[in-house]
Amino acid sequence: MSQTEIGLIGGDCVGKRKRSCQQPRPDRRRRALLGGLTGWILSPILFRSDPARAAVNASKMRAQAGDQLVFKTGARKGEVITIADVAFGARPLVAYPYDPIEGVLRNGSRLNQILVLRLAEDSYTNKVRARAVDGVIAYSAICTHENCPVTAWHSDDQLFICPCHETHYDPKNGARVVSGPAKRALPALPLTVKDGVLTAAGGLTGRVGRRKRN
Repeated sequence: MSQTEIGLIGGDCVGKRKRSCQQPRPDRRRRALLGGLTGWILSPILFRSDPARAAVNASKMRAQAGDQLVFKTGARKGEVITIADVAFGARPLVAYPYDPIEGVLRNGSRLNQILVLRLAEDSYTNKVRARAVDGVIAYSAICTHENCPVTAWHSDDQLFICPCHETHYDPKNGARVVSGPAKRALPALPLTVKDGVLTAAGGLTGRVGRRKRN
């Protein structure tokens, strides 16, 4: 409570002439200066980032350029995926992005799952080939229909299959929809290799999962 408010509430002017009881008009410039200084002093305290919260937010971020890919499950869970780990024509691997600089595994959201596979490069479209590295390509593992994980693989036709509503995606042609209720392709993750480790060359090419509904 300020001195001005104390004076007014305390009745110090009782019995005195009105002019002598008038409070001095506050200096607006001084008040603005003091307010600015107070904000400058308190701002680092009020807005200081919480390291734990920042780490949680980073773990939910979609794959970023420079992120490595690591095994999501299995005996090598959490280990980086090298290009030699991706067998030609084999069932796709499921990965999470990992920021090697900040040491953040982006497993804070299931929407961050990535499918990694290797097929014949001459079967790829030009756009797919441009995002591949030695035949290895990567896509979001989340169906664009209802956010189900795309966990099935048709080895003969080389198609991803979402088990929830049977959407089929063709990874050789940008993971475009071949059949099923989904309307959009799976976003792709451009790849490169650094010291043998599969690394994101950029972010995902589109929105992960279904579009927001109005």
